[in-house]
Amino acid sequence: MEQTHLQQQHPFSFIFVGRRTFYLLSLTDILCLRGTSTSLRDLFGATQLRHRLRHSLGSQAGLRRAVNGPQVQLLRFDDDQFGVHDLLAAVCVMEEGGLVEIGGVIELGAHCGYCNLPVILTSDDINKHANKTAYVSISRVLAQLMVVGRHIDFGDGSRLQLFLHGHEVRAISDEPDFELDFNPPLPAGHQYRQHRRRDDPPVGNSIYYNEFDGTWRSGVGGDFTYASTSSCAERWILNHFEGTHQTNRTSINLNRYVGGGRLDALLTQSPHTPVVGCSTTFSRNGLDVHVWTTESPVSGVGGVFKHSFRQTTALARVALGAVGPYVFDGQQPPQQPQQQGGDDSDDDEDGHGGGWDDMNGDDSGGEDASAEDWNQPTPGQGSID
Repeated sequence: MEQTHLQQQHPFSFIFVGRRTFYLLSLTDILCLRGTSTSLRDLFGATQLRHRLRHSLGSQAGLRRAVNGPQVQLLRFDDDQFGVHDLLAAVCVMEEGGLVEIGGVIELGAHCGYCNLPVILTSDDINKHANKTAYVSISRVLAQLMVVGRHIDFGDGSRLQLFLHGHEVRAISDEPDFELDFNPPLPAGHQYRQHRRRDDPPVGNSIYYNEFDGTWRSGVGGDFTYASTSSCAERWILNHFEGTHQTNRTSINLNRYVGGGRLDALLTQSPHTPVVGCSTTFSRNGLDVHVWTTESPVSGVGGVFKHSFRQTTALARVALGAVGPYVFDGQQPPQQPQQQGGDDSDDDEDGHGGGWDDMNGDDSGGEDASAEDWNQPTPGQGSID
């Protein structure tokens, strides 16, 4: 019976029998082969695509993180309920670029209690994009955030949800003032301009969480400019967390060149460079150093930050290096003249001001018919502030 079945298969199918060649084909290859003939379309049906999706999910860098010791999967699909259209869409999400940035957003959301791991994507999530052409027509991280964002639930009726109106994208609230400005104008020499990422571009907006009345607001106090779309999403998560949880902090105003120039190095390196000891990193305009924590204070040791919040202090010292004694130990910074002819105020001319705010189902004929939308190859293929 099995031999008769194999004889009825398209000759091309023998390339894949007992081999891993199937996984070497790109999504575009699969779409082209599915469009070639009915026999080849059957070769890439729901079962094969489901295996492909799970293989891609298991091998995707950035979707497994250590959480309190063991490795945890950040994302998976409810693919047992997917037909061919949904499976093609899910494979596109997995394989059209990496998911490292969106993995960071999910991890931070889970750390703050706004989602459970793994985030499980459904058919409704996948179908935020009509087809592959629509998916790749916008930046990769934005496309992924449109799929994943609603699972970051702030618990007060608001979510990290994106709304698409033609070429306009709104975030959190589907109101005109909540529009996002991608690739906003930046002065020559600005760090965000020098280190702009095509798949995760800078974004401007004026969205913030107002802790006094517990609402998201926009349009007050001017726009903030973020180094990337993913860092903007992470900042909103921390903004809401800071506004709804008890935190303690210590702060100091320092010259950027103290401690061997550690602060200057942080301000002038790529805003995408991870800072040792930090899972999420942001910067602020100016030279204030703030260390925020949700750590419970040690009782009976007085009000000195480094004694009350020992774990936070130890972690922050790693990130701050030689600047740590000025922040935690009361060491006084030396008086230093202006250096390199620079204005220590970090205005627009040195490339950090005016927006240097954030461094911080079973397969069926109907499903297969809708899957043809995906069969069209695309032309030209603890925080420290």
